[in-house]
Amino acid sequence: MNLGPDQTVVVIGVVAVVALALSMWNLRRQDERMRRRVAALEAEESEVRRLLDELPEAVLLVDADGIVLSTNAAALAMFDLARREFVDTHLVDQASGEDHARLAAAIQRSFGGAEVEPLQILMNGAHRRKIVVEATFHMPRHHVDEERRLVVRLRDVSEREQQSRALDQARRRFQQAFQSAPTGMALVRLDDGRIVDANQSLAEMLRRDVDELVGCTLREFTHPDDVRAAQPHRARLELGIVDSYRIDQRYRRRDGEYVWARTRVSSTEDDGVMLAITHIEDVTEQRRAAEQLRYAARHDELTGLPNRSYLMHLLHDRLATAEVDSVAVLFVDLDHFKTVNDSLGHEIGDQLLQVVSERLRSALREGDVLARFGGDEFIIVMRGEPIDVADRLRKAVHVPVVVGDHELFVTASIGYSSNYEAGMSPNDLLRDADAAMYRAKARGRDCVEAFEVGGYETGVQALRTSGELRRGLERGEVVPYFQPIVELASGRVIGYEVLARWLHPDRGLLPPNDFLPLAEETGLLVELGSRMLRDSLAQLAHWRASGYPFANCALSVNVGTRQLVDPSLYDMVVDALSETGIDADSLWLEITETALLSDVKSATVALRDLRSLGLHLSVDDFGTGYSSLTYLKRFPIEAIKIDKSFVGGLGIESEDTSIVEAVVRLGQALGLSVVAEGIESPLQLSRLRELGCDRGQGYLFGRPRPSNLIERERTGVEV
Repeated sequence: MNLGPDQTVVVIGVVAVVALALSMWNLRRQDERMRRRVAALEAEESEVRRLLDELPEAVLLVDADGIVLSTNAAALAMFDLARREFVDTHLVDQASGEDHARLAAAIQRSFGGAEVEPLQILMNGAHRRKIVVEATFHMPRHHVDEERRLVVRLRDVSEREQQSRALDQARRRFQQAFQSAPTGMALVRLDDGRIVDANQSLAEMLRRDVDELVGCTLREFTHPDDVRAAQPHRARLELGIVDSYRIDQRYRRRDGEYVWARTRVSSTEDDGVMLAITHIEDVTEQRRAAEQLRYAARHDELTGLPNRSYLMHLLHDRLATAEVDSVAVLFVDLDHFKTVNDSLGHEIGDQLLQVVSERLRSALREGDVLARFGGDEFIIVMRGEPIDVADRLRKAVHVPVVVGDHELFVTASIGYSSNYEAGMSPNDLLRDADAAMYRAKARGRDCVEAFEVGGYETGVQALRTSGELRRGLERGEVVPYFQPIVELASGRVIGYEVLARWLHPDRGLLPPNDFLPLAEETGLLVELGSRMLRDSLAQLAHWRASGYPFANCALSVNVGTRQLVDPSLYDMVVDALSETGIDADSLWLEITETALLSDVKSATVALRDLRSLGLHLSVDDFGTGYSSLTYLKRFPIEAIKIDKSFVGGLGIESEDTSIVEAVVRLGQALGLSVVAEGIESPLQLSRLRELGCDRGQGYLFGRPRPSNLIERERTGVEV
């Protein structure tokens, strides 16, 4: 079809319009697609930014010049900057001091294609705080025409570094303390028991070089018996059941000798290796001293034989599980020994006792136990029929004894008994053997007698005779009982008063009032007081040697009038302290006002001499005399004891209350400690505390008890 010019123009115009319309429609479609793509990219970028902001570590994008292109929220928080303040700034500007150059060099090496190890640098953190960060660098893959960007991650390791420095410092301090410790120390691996390190003190203790110890095991130097004893403790430590343990062990020195050491072991970990920190303290001398003290407390100094205390413990243990008639006791008493002492002197008498004790020992069988009971009395504890042993003992002492220029002929009276019925106590057995011994003496001495049930006719005759009391003292029947003395402010037991009791073989336990007047009348008070002092100090030494927790206390021992003026008192006290090893500071001597005022001049000299030893002095029954205030300052007294007759009326009787208050104030004014006796009620205790009384004793705190009950009550352990 041929179109005219006008038609052609129209067609062309229509085509152009259509083409323009199509073009505009395509443009709109492309624009819509572009907007959707931009929106998607923005959404994707927003999601990426959100994810980056949720990361706990700081993440940044930097260019080759170190300019920050992008950052997450953690990075902004690390430096306390807004995004607009951080972006387009140099990252190295946040580094501190010399770390500027190190950070810049790390960025350049990363853009140069090098693998850069994590770098620790000091940076200026938020709030002007210096922080240590660990920077890691990562170069993402990119197209040729894309701008290269470096991902930098920053992690705050300040706390870790502080902990590391603290750990290093602690290790240095431990090593310094380890090497300079005065006691031996070793670090031992728990897996193989080998010594990782040892200090010089341990090397010197074992007389070896440190290099000799490292790499060895402690077992190589430990006594075989002690290795076995320590195995259960070590196993519990390795299993984590306990964190530490303590044990005494013997370690072999280079010369082959063993030293006793107190070993304390605790576990620790170092770089994943379990170690035992081992403290090794040389206690050889301590154990030797303790053993000597235990020996002294349980053995007679003159003969070296077990003493009465040891004997009573032995009998108690054997009778606890013994069948009837399985334990026998022989009571040996030398005839006319007092004549030797009186005519030839105690030195000759002591030498005679030493010879006789050796002869008796040599006549015994294996398993028989010989003890010195006191004076010239010996006890043998044995099993089986005793008659043959008794005859050998009697004959053993018949051979004349030559002491110096003297030839002495000795005989012995021997009585024996056995546990003929169930439930017999040591005292029962000794009582019966003693009665049999008296029968032997009644028959003319130098013979052996068996105990017959009900046969006491040749035993003790009458209670109030000097002979009976003397024999009771020699046999150790008069024993110390202990009553607690309490610090009133705290209620803590700080000492014990020693009170005499007579364990009479027939009449049982007798209080002091039943026999002290007799001792005073017959001149036996000095001997009785000496026995109480020695026996009570020996008991305290035993407590301390046995490690009883209450043994760190003082003893208060009464001194009568005759004792105070007796010239031998000073030497007797010195000997008693020396024999038992008790320090003088642990001893109080209590003197009644009557004793002080009976002979003021002699008492003053005696008390000053005693005080010079370091022991303490107190006035007993204060207030019952009539001249106390006149002479109180003259004597070196440190404490006064308020008589229980006044304490009994405290808070009830106005006169007693006034006297107690006056005595307490007097003591405080003179700088003396005040001790109240006879406290029996909480009311009395309360009033005494209000007055500021220092110490007290009485039934409220405890009655006088024998040593075994003190041990049981204070430790809760059956003895």
